[in-house]
Amino acid sequence: MRAAFEARIVLTIILGQFYAVGQAADPYPNPAADPGHDLTTAEFFKDLGRNFKALPSTRNLLPALVGGAALGLATIPEQDLEQHFSSGTMWGGWAASGKYLGNPVILGGVSTALFAFSRKSQDRRFRSFSYALLQGSIMTTAVVQPMKLGFQRLRPNGENYSFPSGHSTDTFMYATVISEHYGWKAAIPAYAVASYVSMTRLADRKHHITDAVAGAGIGFLIGRTVSARMKLPSRVSMNVYRVRGGFAGVVRIGLR
Repeated sequence: MRAAFEARIVLTIILGQFYAVGQAADPYPNPAADPGHDLTTAEFFKDLGRNFKALPSTRNLLPALVGGAALGLATIPEQDLEQHFSSGTMWGGWAASGKYLGNPVILGGVSTALFAFSRKSQDRRFRSFSYALLQGSIMTTAVVQPMKLGFQRLRPNGENYSFPSGHSTDTFMYATVISEHYGWKAAIPAYAVASYVSMTRLADRKHHITDAVAGAGIGFLIGRTVSARMKLPSRVSMNVYRVRGGFAGVVRIGLR
């Protein structure tokens, strides 16, 4: 009896491991990631609509609250930072590349090119990644530009359309999609570049710090949303049930 019970436990563990391997083999279930699937325009825009609908979801509630708190805290040093950068020579030439690295038009072009190139690729992760980037680039433009027109906030240099920062939004969206698809090792340089771009916008007196913080939060939420629609969620579940002679359990691990 005991041997049979132990055998059942071993069997359930093995079955659990096969389940995990099966999940890991296909972590990108969206048809856009399938090399054998011809993506249609209707499917693309249907996914885009779902992403917009998912943006204000409960899944994004906690990050949104954290971003709101960060935005509030950013108002404290805002005037001091603007005086700090008012000379315009603080970073010298180091700030020049930020306006190009985070330019929404340039990044949108990169997203489009990567998406077009990925359609010939057999790499499901790359196909998923490029699809999420293109969807994210469309969403950042659709969210940020109406906000700029609505808030009409002046930039530190006196120009209009300051809030939120489009450069911060796009670079943090990129960094989040990179992180979601390629892990923390890729996330570190990606977020470092996004932070650098945001700081250069302050140094160039193109944005207030609250513009950059708001943009970073919006970019993170959009990147998180478009990535979630492309990937299986990570999850661990355990089922315990009664069997003859005792209990058995199955641990299932859904891998990304």
